Amino acid sequence: MGGVGDVHGDLKKTVTSLELAGVLEMQGGDRPVWTGGDATVVQMGDVLDRGDCELRVLLLLRRLDEQARRVGGAVWMLNGNHESLNVMGDFRYVTPGAFWESATLAGVTEEEAAADPRSVLRARWELFRPGGRVALELAANPTVLVVNDIVFAHGGLLPHHLGYGLERINAEVAHWMAGVPYEQGASGPPPRPPAASAGTRRPRPPFEAFGDATSIMWNRTYGREREAPHERRVVRDQLMATLRALRARALVVGHTPQARGLNADCEGRVWRVDVGMSAGVMDADPAVLEFSVADADGVVTATARRAPPRWHSMREPGDPYHAAERAWKLTPLDQGKAEPRRAAEAAVGAAGAP
Repeated sequence: MGGVGDVHGDLKKTVTSLELAGVLEMQGGDRPVWTGGDATVVQMGDVLDRGDCELRVLLLLRRLDEQARRVGGAVWMLNGNHESLNVMGDFRYVTPGAFWESATLAGVTEEEAAADPRSVLRARWELFRPGGRVALELAANPTVLVVNDIVFAHGGLLPHHLGYGLERINAEVAHWMAGVPYEQGASGPPPRPPAASAGTRRPRPPFEAFGDATSIMWNRTYGREREAPHERRVVRDQLMATLRALRARALVVGHTPQARGLNADCEGRVWRVDVGMSAGVMDADPAVLEFSVADADGVVTATARRAPPRWHSMREPGDPYHAAERAWKLTPLDQGKAEPRRAAEAAVGAAGAP
């Protein structure tokens, strides 16, 4: 099982990250083939913005997921704050190349764009608005995911989110992106959006997912280093309360670029996997997180794997892509009480499989 951080429209770094995780082989130079068997890979969100190849990255991950599921594996994408920004129509971080990529998908020609430059903006909105073609794809992604007792959330998960309900958060985000009003207790993938009418109330994203700096997609509680001992203690208490409530072993977050690369805190109970790899962010070398489960004792081992520095200029054919960094062994927090889940995947929520 692996975790891949924010890729922000960088196709090359996405491919290399998946190769680093040992789940992708590019055959013939351009044909992606899943090689991960029954492994599960979780991409932490923020596929969109800051890079020119957003839709190609989305398509790559979707195709790999289709291949993976045929052999018992899976490729999950989370929804991050940049996915939600685009569904809201906030395109301030979209690159010119990404604008043209979406305009091409929408069928805008160069002649039409030259005659009416705003046609490119309108085309993107039609794709990303709630119920639009790309927004419907994003609606299939969870906001929070649990796989083998490991929790994945783009910005982070705090105790008050649990009170609102993770299934409800996932369902409300999915319904909003699909352009379908959410009804209390609804589960499963949202239906197709109904035809718009003058009196139709537009669905909104739940505040707990996207509303402020403490929301799941925006918060940086676990993403920043804390120097003061009392701050570290407060953050650790929040983390441990969240994990115990979910009977989980660790939390994986993205969202906050890590200048020192992929790293862990709180004795390996929280992992920060946004290494700023996209050329539009820090152009850092790729790194991925790998979890392995020992069936005999149920202990999960977390290992950071990094590409060698400047892998793209120094690597020779046949060279290994990665070297293992420090590994952490994660026993259940309430040993003797919590039985580790053995399901290949346990999605917290009702967004449905991609």
